[in-house]
Amino acid sequence: MKKILSSVMKNKVINLIKILGFGINELLITIPLSIATFNSIEWDHVDDNVYLHIFEDDNYDLVVNFDELSEEDQLEVYKILSVIYN
Repeated sequence: MKKILSSVMKNKVINLIKILGFGINELLITIPLSIATFNSIEWDHVDDNVYLHIFEDDNYDLVVNFDELSEEDQLEVYKILSVIYN
């Protein structure tokens, strides 16, 4: 059941990225979550994954897969993107 909920949430987030990105698969947006504050969210259409990025100095990019987030953080990502859409 948990895997189904995560898959549904991921698909909803992908759809919001598509809508908000106007054809671009990455949104530069601050997303504060329980584990860290991220600087962008990206949908990689080749492997159908969603990644959150933290950009640091000296071209350092920390990447976290959406599937690895807790259910609460996944829901928070969805809520943040939904507020922007509405």
